[in-house]
Amino acid sequence: MAYNTVTVTTAATKIVDANSQRQSLIISNAGSVTVYIGPDDSVTTANGMPIVGYGNLSEDSGGTRMQMGPVYGIVGAGTVDVRFWERIR
Repeated sequence: MAYNTVTVTTAATKIVDANSQRQSLIISNAGSVTVYIGPDDSVTTANGMPIVGYGNLSEDSGGTRMQMGPVYGIVGAGTVDVRFWERIR
């Protein structure tokens, strides 16, 4: 199990590293600014998946394959703390 807080800025910021042993992942936006996430550092506010202020994204393998790569985030302005909780085998 791993967890941490990452400050996401207006430059693509790695939230969580790639992990081939990942079974579930929760990403929580701990601020009021929308965070946009994607699988690499080309994520932008135009192409990323939004996690609205104080929102969460939860992914569980449910016995099947899930995103094992890194997750990056970016914000349109300012900074926001993002927290993750990762369960591994």
